[in-house]
Amino acid sequence: MLSTRGGPSNGFGEMSVMLRKVLGTVLLLGALAGCTAPLRVCETDADCPNGGTCDPERKLCYSASAEGGACEPACAPYQACTLANVCVPRYTALVVTPGDGGVVGAGPVPVTAELRVGTGFAGNFPETLSFSVVASDGGTGGTFTAVTRSDGVYSTEWVPAGEGAFRLTAAYPATGGPSTTVSLTADTTGPAFVVFVPPADAGVADGGTTYGDPEPGFATAWRRDQVVPVEVRTNEPRLDPSSVTVALTGTDGGTAPAVAVTASSGPCDAGFCGVAQLNLSEPPFDAFRSTMTVAAQGKDTVGNSGSGSATFNVTRWKWTFDAQGGIKSTPAVGQLGTIYFGTESGSAGRVLALGQDGSKKWEKAVGPVLGSPAIGVWNSSSELVYVAGSSTSSATLYALDSAVGDIVHQCTFSTASASVVGATAVLDTTIASSPVETGLFVLNNYGSTFGIRPDAVGSQTLECVRLDNSRTMPSLTTNGSLVVENTGAFYYPTETKRMVKYVVESGATLRWSADPSAQRLFGLALVGDRVIGSGGIDFDQGGLFAVPREPSSTPGTVSALPETATGRINQFVAGVDGKIYFGQETASSQGRLVQYDLTSTRVGTFVPNTGVFQSAPVLGIGNLLYTLSTAGEVGAWSTPNLSSKWGLSALGATSASLTLDCARDSGGTPKSGPGVLYVPAGGKLYAFVVDSRGLDTSAPWPKYQHDSRNTGNPATPITSCP
Repeated sequence: MLSTRGGPSNGFGEMSVMLRKVLGTVLLLGALAGCTAPLRVCETDADCPNGGTCDPERKLCYSASAEGGACEPACAPYQACTLANVCVPRYTALVVTPGDGGVVGAGPVPVTAELRVGTGFAGNFPETLSFSVVASDGGTGGTFTAVTRSDGVYSTEWVPAGEGAFRLTAAYPATGGPSTTVSLTADTTGPAFVVFVPPADAGVADGGTTYGDPEPGFATAWRRDQVVPVEVRTNEPRLDPSSVTVALTGTDGGTAPAVAVTASSGPCDAGFCGVAQLNLSEPPFDAFRSTMTVAAQGKDTVGNSGSGSATFNVTRWKWTFDAQGGIKSTPAVGQLGTIYFGTESGSAGRVLALGQDGSKKWEKAVGPVLGSPAIGVWNSSSELVYVAGSSTSSATLYALDSAVGDIVHQCTFSTASASVVGATAVLDTTIASSPVETGLFVLNNYGSTFGIRPDAVGSQTLECVRLDNSRTMPSLTTNGSLVVENTGAFYYPTETKRMVKYVVESGATLRWSADPSAQRLFGLALVGDRVIGSGGIDFDQGGLFAVPREPSSTPGTVSALPETATGRINQFVAGVDGKIYFGQETASSQGRLVQYDLTSTRVGTFVPNTGVFQSAPVLGIGNLLYTLSTAGEVGAWSTPNLSSKWGLSALGATSASLTLDCARDSGGTPKSGPGVLYVPAGGKLYAFVVDSRGLDTSAPWPKYQHDSRNTGNPATPITSCP
């Protein structure tokens, strides 16, 4: 029987032409020579006799074992010898991926070539295939890694020589074998992003309140507590929009988690426009004002990465209110975030209420306010503001309606020349027959304590209570603290250099008096089962003094706690684990910030040359401490080691203390986010964004007068911020 061997081919088009010629020859010779029945042309298996199979590529019928003839000369390895002793192509196709017209990245690009075997033929796959590539202009096309094989699939990686058009060929290693060439475009350039941060709306000054940071270049800076709409654009034609993100970097390289960019629905002057909302409170920001960087990242559809960035100014400055009068009182914060404080200017003075945005809600003339106001319990929709005003002939304790500032009640007491120069406190005690909220203050230079009970009704006619008509009580120290308990006990430092405890009974009963080594005391707090006081005479003498709340005998003379008698301590705060924080005036008058351990009675650490602190620091959530010097210098410190986080230069002279509050929504409800530090200095009230969410609720005495309401009462809850 005559057999015919197919000739070599460089592609599957030529092989198809050859196959048709071979088929015609086979049919003719088979009929003439009477050999084995010729192959039959078919469309489906039904066209093939004896259970044969139709090869849809060749349109020929084959038996279950199409290969197995004895072709002379022998077929090439890429051919098969059929039962008709005919050499035909063993493979129906050589499929290359990426396919013709594909676009790839810079590489390495995975490339595969699959030899597809015809029906009924054995694979007989070669060990490898030949891969080659040239640039469209005939130049170098790049390099390939070693080829690996899995059955008839051959894999390699191609690194394009550059960007442009290429022709990549995969071929059978023997001459005449099948080959396939595809045209590919290599795109090696990543997207270029333009990032735009719009200027912040600083707000318009109104009614004494201004908003923009006065530092040059920061008038339209974004605040630490704001969310910034960052805009991203690119003209990349093959952009993968789902890959575009932006990340915010603060100080010291700290970066917040990346945020997805959402495609804009409005007009776009580029191929892609998107917006991402970035929360400026997330990355580290150990500065009062500085810059942050927003960086965009993204890929095109072939995996090339691109980026773009922008730097913008960020500040902690929120607003400032010009009180047009000296502020010697520590602000108090009410249930819905309203800030209450007093002013004094000669014989005049006012109480003011500001919204959390710094806008003035109301003001009330009450005479000079030298002591801090205190806020009563929230009752459905209001709270009482207790504040003392002084004149040359009287002192008046007011209870004001928090909503509008109207006087709910007032108690005026003739004082000759005395004034109220210390804190007002709020307790709930039985001055009459049942517990009723009571505002309390102690006169300076007169020796009496007065209370006001605005809710007293009916037979309870003691709205105005004078606890010592005989005037034998000692005067409260100027700028002194007043600490109360709901049991009716109250404590204060005296002008006669003592620390005293009284109990409200029929008048006021002295429980004990302690002499702090002839030192003049200012600060006072209840820490555990002890009363802690702070004071001093001059730069060389002072200290912390501790007395049990219920001593077994009269305390008498009390020595300063170890390592604290090296200078005057005006005010202090108490944190967890027995840590006390205070400023201490030293002989050099430069002052120092001190952390003291009550447990070990030793100075834990200190920072020299911090300025003089007459006011109490504030302990915030997150192990942060905030201070205010007499020159109006504000500082933020890490409590574990008193390392500085940031500072702000002098705002003006002050002796009042700081107040710290939560972030709040427009209705005044606390919300998650950075807190607000209220700073009275230089006749103005400042609001700054700080990283603490609010007061440290785990601290026994985190601020002046214990809580944000200035009640001086440890039973008053410290506001818990989300």
